[in-house]
Amino acid sequence: MLDLWERGSARFKWWQDWRGQCVAIVAAGPSANKVGVETLRDRIHVVAINESYRLCPWAEVLYGCDDVWWHIRREKVRGFEGVRLGHGVKEKGIHDVVVARDKAKNLIHKMLYDEPGVVGAGGNSGYQVLNLVTQFGATGVALVGFDFSEHGGVHWHGAHPAPLRNPDNGRFHEWRRHMTAAAPVLKKMGVDVVNCSKTSTIECFPKMTIEQMLRRWSL
Repeated sequence: MLDLWERGSARFKWWQDWRGQCVAIVAAGPSANKVGVETLRDRIHVVAINESYRLCPWAEVLYGCDDVWWHIRREKVRGFEGVRLGHGVKEKGIHDVVVARDKAKNLIHKMLYDEPGVVGAGGNSGYQVLNLVTQFGATGVALVGFDFSEHGGVHWHGAHPAPLRNPDNGRFHEWRRHMTAAAPVLKKMGVDVVNCSKTSTIECFPKMTIEQMLRRWSL
């Protein structure tokens, strides 16, 4: 992993040095705007996914794997001061993260640590960011708004407008399966992942509030 981090740092100006540190990934599940994300500010590294930059505009990184989302939101996110990352995004100022495919062009759904900036798909941006921040060296990761269910609506901000897609229970099932498979890999690497959503259907990581998570890591 040290070699991976060093290669990433040498290759990308946007590469983050989060070795041995903790990060919160704020996704868009309905719980995201109810758990107190404001308490994360200045206490932990934060990555916002898609619309959740609106909950934490002070996040250090904004990630969206969908080129269409960046195109639709290009004016609204213009004031975001952190690093902007996406996959295959044509908009100016968005650094590229590669979502891996095999030789048959099928997406690879597993945590990857062979090449910096090349991540597993997992079906969603949250999985990809989880892979990426552990490439940055993070050893504690809090999942915020990773509800993976339609309970309370698919997103805290409502449904994405067309032509953007919205998940359904079938896709949530696939997302859970990929996350469950990733859990033992992350544990073996010494990464402590916690789930800060009581209503989340992800059961492979311990659940706790944001305040409990901050105490767990003495932040």
